Amino acid sequence: MELTRRQTLGLAAATVAGSTVAATTTASANTNRWVRDTLHRMTLEQKVGQLFVCYAYGPAADTADARNTSLYGVATPAEVVAKFNLGGVIYFTWTDSTKDPQQIAGLSNGLQKASITNTGIPLQISTDQEYGSVVRVGPPATQFPGGMALGATRSAAFAREAGAIAGRELKALGITTDFAPDADVNVNPLNPVIGVRSASSDPALAAEIVAAQVKGYQRDGRIVSTAKHFPGHGDTETDSHVGIPEIHHTREEWTTIDLPPFQAAIRAGIKSIMTAHIVVKSLDPSGDPATLSRPILTGILRQQLRFDGVVITDSLGMKGVRDKYGDAEIPLRAIEAGVDQLLMPVDPGLAYNSVLDAVRSGRISEARIDESVTRILALKHEGGLVDNPYVDLSSIAKIVGTPANYAEAQRIADRSTTLLRNDADLLPLSPAPRKIVVTGYSPTNLATALQKRGATTTVKDTGSTPTDAKIADALAASATADLTIVLTNKAWDTEVTDKLAKQQRLVNGLLATGRPVIVVPVRDPYDVAYFEPVSTALVTYGSTVVSMEALAKVLYGEIAPTGKLPVEIPAKPDPNSSATVLHPFGHGLTFDPRVTRLTVASYNIHAGAGEDNVFDLDRTAQAIKALNADIVGLQEVDVHWGDRSQWLDTIAELAAKLGMYPAFAPIYDLDPATAGQPRRQYGVGVLSRFPLVRTENHPITRLSTQDPNPVPAPAPGFLEVEVDVRGRRVHVYSTHLDYRGDPTVRTMQVADTVKILAQDRRQDLQILVGDFNAEASAPELAGLWTRLTDSWTAARETTGGPNTYPAVAANKRIDFVTVGKGLTVRSAEVPAEVPVAEAASDHRPMIADLSFRS
Repeated sequence: MELTRRQTLGLAAATVAGSTVAATTTASANTNRWVRDTLHRMTLEQKVGQLFVCYAYGPAADTADARNTSLYGVATPAEVVAKFNLGGVIYFTWTDSTKDPQQIAGLSNGLQKASITNTGIPLQISTDQEYGSVVRVGPPATQFPGGMALGATRSAAFAREAGAIAGRELKALGITTDFAPDADVNVNPLNPVIGVRSASSDPALAAEIVAAQVKGYQRDGRIVSTAKHFPGHGDTETDSHVGIPEIHHTREEWTTIDLPPFQAAIRAGIKSIMTAHIVVKSLDPSGDPATLSRPILTGILRQQLRFDGVVITDSLGMKGVRDKYGDAEIPLRAIEAGVDQLLMPVDPGLAYNSVLDAVRSGRISEARIDESVTRILALKHEGGLVDNPYVDLSSIAKIVGTPANYAEAQRIADRSTTLLRNDADLLPLSPAPRKIVVTGYSPTNLATALQKRGATTTVKDTGSTPTDAKIADALAASATADLTIVLTNKAWDTEVTDKLAKQQRLVNGLLATGRPVIVVPVRDPYDVAYFEPVSTALVTYGSTVVSMEALAKVLYGEIAPTGKLPVEIPAKPDPNSSATVLHPFGHGLTFDPRVTRLTVASYNIHAGAGEDNVFDLDRTAQAIKALNADIVGLQEVDVHWGDRSQWLDTIAELAAKLGMYPAFAPIYDLDPATAGQPRRQYGVGVLSRFPLVRTENHPITRLSTQDPNPVPAPAPGFLEVEVDVRGRRVHVYSTHLDYRGDPTVRTMQVADTVKILAQDRRQDLQILVGDFNAEASAPELAGLWTRLTDSWTAARETTGGPNTYPAVAANKRIDFVTVGKGLTVRSAEVPAEVPVAEAASDHRPMIADLSFRS
């Protein structure tokens, strides 16, 4: 194996220092003069301080905070840095370090000044900015999708670009090290701490994404990247924050599964690797966590893998490293194992003095300390900190959160959204405005994205542990919505996240309503296995603004879903099923985003009258709502009829209840029954979720119903409504033909209909909705079917014909939805008959799922 320049320098330096890890040290007789001269003048106290990376409370270097006094004995972050000669600091939201870009940069400059004034050495300023589920620096900094989302894109180029932009933005804030990417291979779906932080359960895909991110952070973004958590935290059911996980992989399994991403990171030039507080007995039989294991950190990482960069521990406050040894012993064993930097000890003073005492007593040689300090100083020098320790606050806005950076984050998120199921053929949604309930975990961002697309949204944020009251509230809201979208976050985790499985109860309750529901795990994709069968499901791997915007785009068919599962989703254990896999690795459905959906229904308004012949507005509204159609053609609409409509403006009242736009065309008027009463009218109508561009009531041959001896004559009653659907004009015609069932009149009506349809421009789309009092095979109808084509036959996607089953007699009524050129009928059906108490027994609607291609 050919050694890199740094590895060659490390071997030479180890010989000079007489180190016990001579084969892998980065010190060298030829290292740059600044590192050598700086190390030569440093006191032991300063050297030991360089090993520690700690946090300090406060938004500015000179902000006094009682929490600092309690932990460190001094009040301000600047004093903390100086007292312990810190080599680095780490920023968190809860330390008040990351409020906004200007504050972060000002804090960085203040801490650098404190460090340089004290020791002449700049600080390594770090944070955990993995993106996705682990973010310390929020907006306006660009928020990228996290590791598993990147894995879903299958794009190393996206992974590198995300790292590059993230690196440049962090560096503009004075953050010089990012503890990212996560290089774990998440092969355990029950892993409580890694999950979507990992790029994949596939070692090769994880390695590809990790290597690309390292190059993006370091070569393009010019900050230090840190791969974590060595030797691999992906196969555990214990969170090392609260316990000590044990990985049961054999050496061969570790080599095949866990090693590849770290090996790829090293080959890509990774400068820092973070240890894991996990026990891997196949690598070290002692049972010590990897952070304290010499066989793992020196034997494997340093010697076998020839990593010559900085090794840093995970937080020393985590239970996974504290279970076996005391807080004074932990830093000593970590250094002896091969660690260079000690992150966040529980008692910084105790840990600092423990290392000092160990060197003074001879347990740890100063030469060993010098090895680590040399690596740390070289890291700072190579990163440009020595020459440029401060950042320019005036340039931040030009670098952080720019429109171009946001656009790139959106482009990546767009490619990550994964469509798992579309069994009900619900997606893509039509572009028609609709009432949508968005519920579950953190639904606000998605609701905002849907509102931009014309939806009226109701937000029911139930969090990751819904209460019974919130579940009931969400279910009640769903009952009156056209669609419900429920977001989940680790709903599978009933050990820690959701102990009472309330998210599962919420989702299953929504599914049980029978109303349209879309289920979206916004974190771990494994959630979908823990619900009752879901007909429509997607995964976003994150809930940030860009991920929710991408989800909205997919829902509305603005983009095709292209994400592929980077993990396998196992089936939930079921004694009644032999299935072990719900969705395999690589699964992901798609559709053509150039296809626009449109659902159209034909509904005879007398269905609301029922057997008692009394119009029931609420009953009718509920029946129409159940059709969930974008456009509804209405026949036999009574407006201001005493007994039947109770003097209501029927179609206006329905439109108000349904949140739709109405159009009405009277076929004939009746004189008011009483002076001062509104005029009674009978006709046809249209309800539309789209705003109406134009309406027209065309005359068509009819028999007069008021004349004792009716004769055919032109009369109004052929309604045309024009709507705009994604830039295409759609003409919807609603008709109620041949009131008296006369074949001669039907022939004339069909001729009139064809003539009116021919007046529209060819590029416009045409939909004819209505009913005939005739048999489907009546010869006088042939001209109409020929003109518009029997769409069911042409589409070759459905069976049956464009009419309902005659309810009373063969020539009583034929409901239909048929279309002109450019429209396809994806499906058509006569919905199941509802009880007489809810709708009339002799009328059944027709509903068709249409589409057209842009």
